[in-house]
Amino acid sequence: MRIFVISGWWRTIEKVSIVEISVSSRYVLLVVRIMSRRWIQNPNRCADEYLDGIEDFIEFARRHNPGATRIRCPCRRCNNTLFESIETVGFHLVRNGMIETYSIWNLHGEQVDHASSSNAPRVDNVEPIVDPNDQVMGIIQDAFPFASTNINQEGEDDVPTPIDSAEFEQYEKLLKNANQELYPGCESFSVLTAIVELMHGKIKYQHETLDTCPICNESRFKMTSQNRTTKIPQKVMRYLPLKPRLQRLYMSMHTATDMRWHKEKRVDDDVMRHPADGEAWKEFDRTFPEFAADPRNVRLGLATDGFNPYGVLNQHHSTWPIFAFPYNLPPWKCMKKEYMMMTVLITEDPGRSIDVYLRPLVDELKDLWTNGVRTYDKSTGRMFTLRAAVMWTVNDFPAYAMVSGWSTKGYMACPVCKEDVTSGWHAGKVCYLGHRRWLPWDHEWREKDKEFDGNTERRLRPREWSGDEILEQLNRLDFAPFGKTVSRTRPSTHLNWTHKPMFFELPYWSKLKLRHNLDVMHVEKNVFDTLVGTILDIEGKTKDTIKARLDLERMGIRRGLWMNRDSDKARRDLAFFSMKPNDKKEFLKFVSSVKFPDGYASNIARCVNVDGGKFTGLKSHDCHVFMQRLLPVGIRHLLPEDVVKPIMLLSRFFSQLTAKTLRRTDMFQLRHDIVQVLCKFEMIFPPAFFTSMIHVMVHLPEEALLAGPASRRAEKKCTQQAKPEGSIIEAWVQYESLTFCGMYLKDVETVFNRPQRNNDGGMRNEKLSVFAQSARPFGDPGRGESFSRNDMEVAHWFVLNNCDEIMAYLDEHEQMMKREHPSHLVARKHRELFPQWFLDSVNKLKSSNSPTYSDELYNLAFGPIRAELFSGCNVNGVKFLGPHEMTSCVRKTAVSMSQVEAKCRWFDTNPNRAGSVKIDHGVLSVNINRTWYDDDPYILANMASQIVYLDDPKAGNGWKVVQKMDHRNVYDIPELDPSDNDVDNVADQRLESSMENDAETLRDTNVIQEPFSNRRSVFSRNTDSVNYN
Repeated sequence: MRIFVISGWWRTIEKVSIVEISVSSRYVLLVVRIMSRRWIQNPNRCADEYLDGIEDFIEFARRHNPGATRIRCPCRRCNNTLFESIETVGFHLVRNGMIETYSIWNLHGEQVDHASSSNAPRVDNVEPIVDPNDQVMGIIQDAFPFASTNINQEGEDDVPTPIDSAEFEQYEKLLKNANQELYPGCESFSVLTAIVELMHGKIKYQHETLDTCPICNESRFKMTSQNRTTKIPQKVMRYLPLKPRLQRLYMSMHTATDMRWHKEKRVDDDVMRHPADGEAWKEFDRTFPEFAADPRNVRLGLATDGFNPYGVLNQHHSTWPIFAFPYNLPPWKCMKKEYMMMTVLITEDPGRSIDVYLRPLVDELKDLWTNGVRTYDKSTGRMFTLRAAVMWTVNDFPAYAMVSGWSTKGYMACPVCKEDVTSGWHAGKVCYLGHRRWLPWDHEWREKDKEFDGNTERRLRPREWSGDEILEQLNRLDFAPFGKTVSRTRPSTHLNWTHKPMFFELPYWSKLKLRHNLDVMHVEKNVFDTLVGTILDIEGKTKDTIKARLDLERMGIRRGLWMNRDSDKARRDLAFFSMKPNDKKEFLKFVSSVKFPDGYASNIARCVNVDGGKFTGLKSHDCHVFMQRLLPVGIRHLLPEDVVKPIMLLSRFFSQLTAKTLRRTDMFQLRHDIVQVLCKFEMIFPPAFFTSMIHVMVHLPEEALLAGPASRRAEKKCTQQAKPEGSIIEAWVQYESLTFCGMYLKDVETVFNRPQRNNDGGMRNEKLSVFAQSARPFGDPGRGESFSRNDMEVAHWFVLNNCDEIMAYLDEHEQMMKREHPSHLVARKHRELFPQWFLDSVNKLKSSNSPTYSDELYNLAFGPIRAELFSGCNVNGVKFLGPHEMTSCVRKTAVSMSQVEAKCRWFDTNPNRAGSVKIDHGVLSVNINRTWYDDDPYILANMASQIVYLDDPKAGNGWKVVQKMDHRNVYDIPELDPSDNDVDNVADQRLESSMENDAETLRDTNVIQEPFSNRRSVFSRNTDSVNYN
């Protein structure tokens, strides 16, 4: 029972039943029974309390809106913005629930009357309407004591407190803001809460009124004319909060389930397909089991890199975005642009002061780890506390120094080896040798001196530093403050530390096994530039300079590379590891003649200057393709065998390291192989060759074991040159909004449903698999071309023999042939007689009205009535273009059902036949003048694989190097069924996945298999049949 003392005015707070009324000269005393409106927040909308509450609301709305047929609907979906019938409103409230903060039904007739005969109304025991757990409500209750409920132990009320009308109006305004959602559907913030936190944020660092930096005393604003009233800031940092973007991933039905993929569907075997397969992820789970217990907690990766938004128009401007990647998503989504999150945009190279810009991001990450954020999970329909952690950062070498705090310059430039790196001054710069330290202790190369740097090697590999050891070391150092302070020499005790990274403020950062990743593409490009520049002896890029030769003389090693002093003037002779001028021209001509499949790579030929003997304008991806595809093919006959072998091994190293899937056993082998490569390079190239980028290759396999497959770089765009950073932020916000909305738009072309570059039309809705293939021919049908009856029969037989739905017919007829003919004639008779026998069988089904009969089955048995030749065909996202012998043909049946087949030339790949195939350093070449299966040239179009044939400059005319291409948007990744708890089934899936990868490894290493056992998997085509741009 509650007692309200009210003078001259009435306010309905909740449903009130009057129990007793007594009247005196001063006030009216009402004893009432209050029915709480807490039912609004009851999550069980089938509970009696909730259903009774809805009935009370409907009754209240009818009473206060007499004659109204439509009222505002206060359900969570309509949000009091739509008018519905009273019956529909009741249905919505049961289905969607009522807005939890709608406790005062003012939009449905509830009135608040402040008029009073007294200027000093008195009120006692007003029950707060908002959630009592709201911390801001405590501010209101303390500021307005009359709003508190003060009931003594005996159940009697305290003495009523008189209040001023103006004070009550102020209380009403604050109470309204405390009850009002910040935006429709926001459950975490009211208007008042947001205002309080915003003001707190503004004064948090007490710098809002300062005009100069408190550290370096630099002016906050640029110097402008005195007449200008608007001040222009020196620097602007743009920050996009992370929490709402993470919540959005769970609020959408399209991504909520995928955010648990790493736990529920990932197959855990020897193959690494996802960052969750890496040892760093697993160690994190063991260290923080509470965080790992909920698979919805987000694992993030951060990446930053500088770029010039003006392109070549301004060489001095640099913009640095910081991106976050949600690793919870499957491999085909987690690194896509649609799910990238830009968090910070810095307007210039931040250098070691990057932590100043990272402050809001680190603060938010700390809060996400400690407190989390309440989030609605669309897939389960429940609220949960979302937490997040950064697993690592991915950077190129300059950005690595900024975020890690370890300078990547000088004698200790390696951020992994740190002070234990082997470095020295060679040819006017610091170089990094000593890779024999990674060899086994008893390896013979450790005892050699003249072949290497003139010394034997007794040291072990550099030790690994844990995060706790690094943090302890940093805590002992005294760093200069951020800002434009007077430069000072770094003390020797600081080693290469420039500052203490702000990421160590994260409670878990020192426990991570891998905090920073090297960008593999960046390393590969720098290695390519150094290697190709040296073997081609390109001026300005070769490391074999006069200084390098003099350095060899100083060290007293490799006399064959010393300067030639036979004449009056010393000269640098061409080294044995560099190509001769004629060989270099032949190599460049080979590269300029290469044409890759459509969409695979840019036109590398445009970057080749044959006369100048060099390359220009090669991008990172061009170098990636060059290193793995072209370099192994072109150098085999132009350089000595001792030089070719380690280069071939290096090419294979990057090819396996950058693959979509990695096998742990392969990574262990790569860890051994890269040491062998670097040691062989030390015996071939001068010390000046070994830059920091050459050295860090030794650490890449270890990072792959810890973090899984290598990550890709993010794209950056600028559309406005006056204020590029503002343009980027505006464009990115719009892009994120449209991307989120695009997941729901099925009839509008978006990034999720737009056709592929090579649109094949998708799978057709046909019952028979041979008619349901995804293939789309294009171009005008060939004029004057015709198929003979024999061609029709051959194509028809191939279709029949590869239709899974009629295998029972094929088996039955084959058994019949075995009974009627000798064994050596069975195959031929089966092929000749089956089509007519099958047609007769289908006609019998038709005449008997058999339920197994269908028009598709009849069309398949009847065979083609005509065929047309097309100039090309899109199949499985790949464009096929070629000469007549590789042309696609469209077969049409009696009811205009079409089918696409490809006419092929089968190259003889039998390794037992001389002159058919060659394998040289792992490179497979075929003789295109040797063919087989000429009488069986057809395959179904969707059986075609993307193969490219390169001229083999070593084998000569008529020989082609075979290289298999992988489609960039195809991921062959097995998944677990979360509903299947059968351990044996899971083990079978893992075994099957391992077998598939074994087969893929055999194909990648060009191991030839006899094609008789599986004719359907063999499809070869000439390079000329591919579209080149």
